[in-house]
Amino acid sequence: MPASYPLRIAPDGAVPTLRAMLPSEHRRQVLARMLGLAAPAWWPGAASATPALLRFAVGDSWAPPYLIRRGSEPAAGLLMDLMHAIAQAAGARPVFIRLPSQRVDAALRDGEVDLHCLISPSWYGPAGPPGLLGPPMVVLEDVLVMREPGGAVDLAGQRGLRVGTVLGYRYDPLQAAFEAGRLIREDAPSQSRMLEKLRLGRSEAAVCDRRVLQHFNRSLPPQQRLHARQRVSQTVTHACLSPKSDWPASRLLEALTQVISRGDLKRLLADAD
Repeated sequence: MPASYPLRIAPDGAVPTLRAMLPSEHRRQVLARMLGLAAPAWWPGAASATPALLRFAVGDSWAPPYLIRRGSEPAAGLLMDLMHAIAQAAGARPVFIRLPSQRVDAALRDGEVDLHCLISPSWYGPAGPPGLLGPPMVVLEDVLVMREPGGAVDLAGQRGLRVGTVLGYRYDPLQAAFEAGRLIREDAPSQSRMLEKLRLGRSEAAVCDRRVLQHFNRSLPPQQRLHARQRVSQTVTHACLSPKSDWPASRLLEALTQVISRGDLKRLLADAD
């Protein structure tokens, strides 16, 4: 049973503050419970305490099953579950900051957010990612999608094939074909919008994550479903830590490792697949 502390009234009738009423360690635990958090066992002294909030960047181009929105707000999906698991492992409350995808890197560099899931170093040029990468987490597989079923497409033999892409995304395996005009980019703000354009015949093909395609097809009758024709790329992704976060990098890396080692990530991926 927790110790009780009597309420002592000052001679002038003022009620003492929480700081005056409780010893420092118990005060931290009470404050943590008031914030809806369990006081983490690793919490050091007040001078070196880590923040109570963990700020995640949420780019606007993610599609289901990675991110499911209610209205314009992120509400569910693989990414949301992953960010909640990371925050729980860190002993923090997650805060989700919606950003245009083109703003995420700057937000990480400037310390406006603490963490972003998920990125690959292959998406960046010589300057590299905007922060420290955590351990490998999720493998993304991009496939070439068409309305008609069939085998692999000879991309080298195409002349002006209109391919759905996401605005701002890099597609390194196809870059030479885009530059030569064999393929023509048809940008959309998200993968969901890109697949809808393909379904309506406003593009001839699309490059899409396999999980996104599977989720998109579930809402369509069989005769309208889109078809993966071949793999375009397979990419290992990581969480990226802001270099200006108030969180110690070692603590965030420890939380990421816990999410992987205790099986949380594996369960989330199984649910998404």
